[in-house]
Amino acid sequence: MIGVMAGEGVTVALRLLLYLDLMAVAGLLLCARRTAPAEMSPRLIALLAGIGVVVTAAHLAASAAAMVGGDAALLDAEMLRFIALETSHGQGAAVRLLALGALAMLARSSRPAALPTVLGVVALASLAWSGHAGAGEGATGILHKASDILHLIAAAMWISTLALLLLSVARLEPAIDEIVVALRRFANTGTAVVGVLIVTGVINLAMIADLARPTALIASAYGQTLAVKVALFLAMLAFAAANRWRFTPQLEHAAGRDTRAIRMSLSLELCLGIAVVLVVALLGTLSPDA
Repeated sequence: MIGVMAGEGVTVALRLLLYLDLMAVAGLLLCARRTAPAEMSPRLIALLAGIGVVVTAAHLAASAAAMVGGDAALLDAEMLRFIALETSHGQGAAVRLLALGALAMLARSSRPAALPTVLGVVALASLAWSGHAGAGEGATGILHKASDILHLIAAAMWISTLALLLLSVARLEPAIDEIVVALRRFANTGTAVVGVLIVTGVINLAMIADLARPTALIASAYGQTLAVKVALFLAMLAFAAANRWRFTPQLEHAAGRDTRAIRMSLSLELCLGIAVVLVVALLGTLSPDA
């Protein structure tokens, strides 16, 4: 069993589930009724928080198995203590479990909305300690983690808003005029989100790769996978531009308010966003120097 848990495919799958879950938690809490006209179900947030706890535990177990090469005999109490308390991955997971546990309990209460949102963002931010940024130390390490956190938050806002807008368009609730307003509002917010993603993406790459040797980076598995991520990101930008300058005006002025075009565009943009997250899950297992 531990040999299976140590497999790279399992690690990538768990990283994908973890990223999608935490981005949904933080993004939905940040964006519902702010950038998209949709209410957020407390039950859904509590469910996502619970799923996050389970996936975090599984991901930590898989990482521990990988650290010992799948040898169960090496996973004694001292090794487990070291992984949980002394590694950046374990420390990030501990913070995440605490934040998600508190969120699961508070999401359905009458607490102020700000507190669950903060917990959701903290849970998402903890991922910065589980990837390449977690290995950084000193001022450089702080800058890398801060950049990674901003990158995660911006990505979560983009993908979650797409999901909320798509849900609103599909249900035609609220009124379509409000949907048009939300689409235009997110077009402005999206410009800032894209700017943050580009700037922090460049910073993150500069922190982990030797940009003075671009040929070596391009030849590596990391560089080629990164190129796929950039291509998917550019495709998302193309759909975002179409939404802003073609489909939203079309929805606003067309007779009968036909939503098929905007629904298709939002759906494809969301699918591309999920594909980007899959590539990110894979990038976290690759070395830029390999």
